[in-house]
Amino acid sequence: MVDVILESKRWVSAHPGDEEGQVETWLVDEGDHVEAGQLICKASLQQEVIDVAAPEEGVVEQIAVASGERFGPGYILARLVNV
Repeated sequence: MVDVILESKRWVSAHPGDEEGQVETWLVDEGDHVEAGQLICKASLQQEVIDVAAPEEGVVEQIAVASGERFGPGYILARLVNV
């Protein structure tokens, strides 16, 4: 199992006390097969839209943060199962 999280380096520029992102849209659904590096969602952080890619090949087992929901550093956005 692989957890999809926003890279820690993305949070470096976040202002203290304003360390919250939001998932804008998912480009995949639970059960979809994804390739390593494939864009799976778009998120926003500090007015910047960020493309989130699958770290490895697998199947999307769970989308943990729905579109429109907010998340913080280290939050699991989705889980992939290796195939």
